[in-house]
Amino acid sequence: MQALFFDNRLSLQDIPVPEPSRGEVLIKLLYSAICNTDLEIIKGYMGFKGVLGHEFVGRVITESHPLYGKTVVGEINCSCQQCYLCLSGRRTHCEHRSVIGIAGRQGAFADFISLPAENLHIVPDAIPLPLAVFTEPLAAAVEIFEQLHMKPSGSVFIFGAGKLGLLVSMVARLHGFDYTTFDAVTEKTAFAFKLGINSRTIRELSQHEKAEVCIDCTGSPAGISLAMSHLWPKGTLVLKTTVADPAKPDLNSIVINEFTVIGSRCGLFSPALNLLERRLVDPSTMISGKFMFMDIINAFEAAKNPLNHKIIIDHNV
Repeated sequence: MQALFFDNRLSLQDIPVPEPSRGEVLIKLLYSAICNTDLEIIKGYMGFKGVLGHEFVGRVITESHPLYGKTVVGEINCSCQQCYLCLSGRRTHCEHRSVIGIAGRQGAFADFISLPAENLHIVPDAIPLPLAVFTEPLAAAVEIFEQLHMKPSGSVFIFGAGKLGLLVSMVARLHGFDYTTFDAVTEKTAFAFKLGINSRTIRELSQHEKAEVCIDCTGSPAGISLAMSHLWPKGTLVLKTTVADPAKPDLNSIVINEFTVIGSRCGLFSPALNLLERRLVDPSTMISGKFMFMDIINAFEAAKNPLNHKIIIDHNV
């Protein structure tokens, strides 16, 4: 099968079709999408070498499994189900986990992928397949508000109007939060405004404006310091950014201001699928381009353009 392989450079390679282990099924990829994490990996994040990609929708082709023929999306963390963290309900942090296209497991930029059946969720018929690839990042956006447990009346600043920042903004709007989304790039805030998102440029933000919650979705090492500088004392800082060259934030400021810091990563797929199915969140306008899988290297070049949002890969031949 063909796969996009990363080993200090991107290349299309012919590799064996994966053989499902016990509890796994084989999936034919239909669509996938390029995430900022993929772009950070090719800069050195996680030290990963192999087949990239973790946002996907596919069809199960293992005939002996009850999911055969079903269209599915998949959670990215593959756990052992036996370690302390798994048994205590934290399987996304399993001590022995592999992560699709990020750590220790083949990713979705390929013709086929093998995954544990327990990671899979059936895609409702009402969701167009190209939009199903938003399930994983939308789940990550929903996770923030699962973690916060705050009243919608509390003020929220979202920093970054990129792919994830827009999804976080859509969820914040849906919950009725008093939120504002900021970005340094005028074109990004203008695009967000067209989506009905309350957005402003960073230069319009005075140093005295603060919020009870600041969420860093900038994808930049400088994003943490920016978010902290606009957080009220005893406020909550939510970190979504992962980069190859991480920042060194001012820990003294965290202590002095008694900030609560929340790291936020993966989320629940079921709520994300519900939002997509009911069109409560419609990310269709975020699709900046579609590329056939054999043209995926050019797709990565398009994804590097900061004015582009989601780049979709079509695996259908």
